[in-house]
Amino acid sequence: MIIGVFAGIIPYFAVVKMKAIFGYDDALDTFGVHAVGGTIGAFLTGVLARLDVNPHLATNLSRIVGKTLWIEQLKAIGITLFLAITGTLIVGSIVRWATGLRPSPENESLGLDLAEHGEEAYIL
Repeated sequence: MIIGVFAGIIPYFAVVKMKAIFGYDDALDTFGVHAVGGTIGAFLTGVLARLDVNPHLATNLSRIVGKTLWIEQLKAIGITLFLAITGTLIVGSIVRWATGLRPSPENESLGLDLAEHGEEAYIL
């Protein structure tokens, strides 16, 4: 429950405040929700893991549960962030080279739903 509270509240502020402060383009809020929320959840899993709650931890992790499991979680978070950033940069570079990452200014001002699909998403 503690992980759920923190992994719900902090990503909300990341989506609302952090995106406004840094001004990055994230229409679906994937960074604020998945990167921030997932990182918090992974870290707190290491901090809050207890053998009395999950006896299966005694199988392989009994010597680090309640002591240094959070350090192992930080290592896993670092590896995950490295792989995600590297993969995103590679895929983004390929897409930029092949098709470009931004629509033309005319299509963007017209609206991508109309320019790319020939229909309006919202009739107001």
